[in-house]
Amino acid sequence: MSVGIAWLLRQPGLGLALRGGLAGKDRQIGFVQPTELLDPRPWLSGGELVLTTGLGLQPEEGGEYVRRLAEAGVAALGFGTGLSHERIPQSVLEAADAVGLALLEVPYTTPFAAVSRAVTARLAEQQYELVRRAADTQVRITRAVLRGGVPAIVRELAVATHTAVAYLDERTGEVVAHPEAAAELAEHISELRPDGAGSVTASRPGRTLTVQPVTHAGVVSGYLAVQADRPLENVELVLIGHAVSLVTLELDKPRRLRAERNALGAKVFGLLVAGVLDSGDAAEYLADAAGARSRIRILQLHTPAAADVRRVLDAGLGARQRPLYARSEDEALTVLLRGEDTLADVTALLADLSPPQARTLRGGLSAAHRLADTRRALEQAEHAVAAADATRRIVEFDATHGTALLASPAVRAVLESVAASTVSALADYDRGRGTRLVASLRAFLEANGQWEAAATALEIHRHTLRSRIAKAEQVLGVDLGDARVRAELLLALLIGEPAP
Repeated sequence: MSVGIAWLLRQPGLGLALRGGLAGKDRQIGFVQPTELLDPRPWLSGGELVLTTGLGLQPEEGGEYVRRLAEAGVAALGFGTGLSHERIPQSVLEAADAVGLALLEVPYTTPFAAVSRAVTARLAEQQYELVRRAADTQVRITRAVLRGGVPAIVRELAVATHTAVAYLDERTGEVVAHPEAAAELAEHISELRPDGAGSVTASRPGRTLTVQPVTHAGVVSGYLAVQADRPLENVELVLIGHAVSLVTLELDKPRRLRAERNALGAKVFGLLVAGVLDSGDAAEYLADAAGARSRIRILQLHTPAAADVRRVLDAGLGARQRPLYARSEDEALTVLLRGEDTLADVTALLADLSPPQARTLRGGLSAAHRLADTRRALEQAEHAVAAADATRRIVEFDATHGTALLASPAVRAVLESVAASTVSALADYDRGRGTRLVASLRAFLEANGQWEAAATALEIHRHTLRSRIAKAEQVLGVDLGDARVRAELLLALLIGEPAP
């Protein structure tokens, strides 16, 4: 902010007159500094209106005095007459014209304090006007976000500050600018910001360029560049900061909407799993997570790092423009997936887990089901995760592969008990007599009682196999002609003995 010399000359009651240095009459005054020092340069910063009565100034010293002031960059010199000097010394007048320093005569009747008050009051008015304009601009920029997002923010900021403004999207390289020619500012961003972080301002005569980073979720997502043909006022810097905040909020809007959407979907999913909500009512909220023909799958994950795993899943699904509907309970994370999602898709979603997180993860993926069968899908996912181990961290439930029963902890417990009294007895017999009853019985049962196929698998004659199976029946005291006995023994063998 500053006061023009012409404005000061027009103020009634001051009686100021321009006596020399006409070339400098358009300069702006930023401060009034009364001083009687013959060399006040150490205490001047430039832009001042220096007021003096010339106390101690000899007529022949006037030229050097004016040149020292010009060297310090003062805006003008106000010389009070009627005290030390009846009129402004000729040497001062000539030097003011020579260096182009505006020379004002301050009459005896005008106190220096009156001049200072006039300038200070004008600066205060300007400050108030800037604050009022900034407040109005903040309202306009904020409203503009609702109408046009980032482009509207850029336009309103440029119009309000009379500057050129450009926003560079770091991810896409897209530039939004006002006026259109301001798009060239994007080329200067990399020059000013080689490290891509922090804010910076570069100034030179007739040009000021400031670049502000726009961070989103802790990452720099773009830069707002503002260029003016003058130094930027503090209030304008406040407006730039406000614009940066609004751009950040605008960029964050999709993330916040996604978070709210995920939270609502997770709540509905939890009510559906708990049986509180009917699938027909839930379908409206979960349709965007279901697959073709509204088929779904359930992924259950057991991990001590559930929060971290959830973030990785959210990022993976978000990159695919899909929601994350999940419920957490202790170290279990239950996720709703599409019916067409495969085990490979799940593996890809979890690919960004750290090695320690991946090592402690166990998961089970259900078969595809209708949304109405969500609870059945959950049971399958629980059975599958029970079968997961260090070699197979994610297990897919598939009844067509003959492993569904074996994935159930309760069923395994029963079968292990059966194996202890059957398979173990045959194994003891084999060890004591050097026979192969266990292997022969398993081959026979897995061949569905087909003698030729089982004998071929064992590379023995079918009569030898018949003899071994008869001996197995004798040792176990069972009738292998009973289909239920055969089924129970096969499952016990699968639990208690590895394949031959």
